[in-house]
Amino acid sequence: MSGVVDFSAVVGGALPVTLTFLYQRLDAVLERRRSGRTAEPEADPEIPAELVGDLELPLRIDSDRLASRLPVLEVLALAMTPYTRAPERITAEDAELLQVMGRAREALEDVYGQRFTFQGETRERSGPFSEQHYDTVAGEVTGLEAEEAIRGSASSVIRAKRVEPGGRVVGMRAPVIDGRT
Repeated sequence: MSGVVDFSAVVGGALPVTLTFLYQRLDAVLERRRSGRTAEPEADPEIPAELVGDLELPLRIDSDRLASRLPVLEVLALAMTPYTRAPERITAEDAELLQVMGRAREALEDVYGQRFTFQGETRERSGPFSEQHYDTVAGEVTGLEAEEAIRGSASSVIRAKRVEPGGRVVGMRAPVIDGRT
């Protein structure tokens, strides 16, 4: 699992901050699911300085992806709870914790449609992404679309086995696409 390897590079004071951020996102997602408010954006999450890149705010939950990952998210939140209550237990040598954090990040990135990358990691910067897979595209598919602008470290990957005549695949569409580094 790549998330485990990635988190092993997050050392020192960044690891507790990383766990806190992921746990807060898990808590927010699960609370919104329980209250039936998954359509409402998460307006002002606390973004740690250790997060590398730019998140697209407000954070938005994909309800279908949340539903498909709900049992796993609940288990991951339970596994992380003891560490939130005793942060002195958080160490880079705790392989099980790193695995739980990696799985939590993977699930949360899918639910939010954004990468969460922290200082010390060698992976794409935080920000929105779209990854779609199709057997056949007969109409038009678009990875990322915005009315005003797509900014920051955004990426779109669309894989299609076949594009029918007249079919169209568009990675990103916006009046302004500005990739900041």
